Parts: sequence; structure tokens; C-alpha cells
Amino acid sequence: MPLLNKDKMMHGFEKAVDTVNDAADKAGQYAKEHEWDKKAKHAADVVSREVKNVGQSVKDAFSSK
Repeated sequence: MPLLNKDKMMHGFEKAVDTVNDAADKAGQYAKEHEWDKKAKHAADVVSREVKNVGQSVKDAFSSK
């Protein structure tokens, strides 16, 4: 008599996969509804612009001496 029941184990795996897929679908829908892609791109643009400003400030500070 085996310790594990293959059918019950496979059914459990199937339920786990279904649960994970459902959670991924909900997370994707939530991100789409809240426009995370646009917000992330905007944040990256702001950071990039500010890094350039800091770089220019450092360059100006050291080139004037």
C-alpha cells in the first residue's frame, strides 16, 4: 500500500496550478486597471531626468574650479 495516493496528489497539484493562474490573472487585471505600466514609465523618466541634472551639476561644480 503506497503512502501517497497518486490521484489525490495530482488533483491537489491541479488545484494549486489553477489557484496560481487565477491569482496571476487577477494581478494582471489589477495592474492594467491602475495603469501601472504608465506609472512605472513616468517614474523611470523622472528618475532619468533627475540623474542627468545631478550629473550636470557635478560636472559644473568641478569644471568651474
